[in-house]
Amino acid sequence: MQLVSLSLTEFRNFQQLQVSLPAGLVVVHGDNGQGKSNLMEAAYLLAVARSFRAQADRDLITLEAAQTGGFTMVQGTAERDNGGPVELRVGLERVQDALTGEVSLRKHFRVNGINKRASELVGQLNAVLFSPDDIELVYGSPQGRRRYLDMLISQVEPQYLRALQRYQRVLTQRNSLLHRLRDGHAGETELEFWDDSLCTEGATVLASRHHALQQIAPMAEETHRRLSDSEASFLVTYDATTTFEGEASVEVLRKAMADALVRTRPRERAQGMTVVGPHRDDLRLSVGTMEMGRYASRGQARLGTLALRLAEGRFLYQRRGEAPVLLLDDVLSELDKSRRQLVLEEAMGYPQAILTTADLSLLGPVSDKAALRLRIVQGQVSEEA
Repeated sequence: MQLVSLSLTEFRNFQQLQVSLPAGLVVVHGDNGQGKSNLMEAAYLLAVARSFRAQADRDLITLEAAQTGGFTMVQGTAERDNGGPVELRVGLERVQDALTGEVSLRKHFRVNGINKRASELVGQLNAVLFSPDDIELVYGSPQGRRRYLDMLISQVEPQYLRALQRYQRVLTQRNSLLHRLRDGHAGETELEFWDDSLCTEGATVLASRHHALQQIAPMAEETHRRLSDSEASFLVTYDATTTFEGEASVEVLRKAMADALVRTRPRERAQGMTVVGPHRDDLRLSVGTMEMGRYASRGQARLGTLALRLAEGRFLYQRRGEAPVLLLDDVLSELDKSRRQLVLEEAMGYPQAILTTADLSLLGPVSDKAALRLRIVQGQVSEEA
């Protein structure tokens, strides 16, 4: 799989950009703060329909667009091994209410020029993103680790993203009812409908997460062993709020969720919220008997996240039958020479890898093997011979 072109309009610090991207290694270099990560953010946006950095969509638009209105657009063409080219577009339209003057953003998605939902864009382009912020997969909140799984699985299972979206809507409604129940404004029998819907959608989400981890965990362990040159086991396990026995089938998990809701009903009534389910689960990362989130050094955490990302690439390759695009955003600067070499060797094995750096010397001889080198200065991109 390859991203053959990328076009930006009023995105971050890019007023206008259009660049063609060849197969092989593409190196984007420049000083910090010039827009390298913005470029990677745009490419990954076409893969997962959301930013991996922005707290809100309005953070994605240029200052000029925020003041004058108009469109912010990210467009690209992906070339798939078994499906030909596909045109992708994510647009943000700045809209001002004529009566209130309030400004809002409308998000649009298009595939081959046809309006689509986000879930229909996700998976058209498969990509794996390596970012300095990945270290938060170890030190950060469970929400970040759940997001890691959600973005990964959504790229190979369109039904997963739709089930996750339905689950979130049901969860919101159910929590609202629990609030009213706690305050004496609703009856417990009203929960039955929402319990059934929550278990149905939640079981689908849980089954996909469990099955994905069965594939990812051994890949991550093998990769970690190569990166660390250590025999200590790198374990990735799913820390669920619902327990079950046997196979992680939808039927088994649906019953497990239903049983968990019954057990936790007193807590739910007291707290006014749903306390079990996929939205409360976590990934547990450990090396040997050491829980990484509590005890891992920064170097150990960096190796763990690299192992996870490289395993993600192999997972996507197995599930889709073609290699994803590798996006490596300034990941070399915190690695020693030997591990930089291992990461670069892995990247060179992909049909396309796009790498950003502020220091070309970190690439060593690999720099001369790049299919394209781009230099970026204050949102302006130029090609180097």
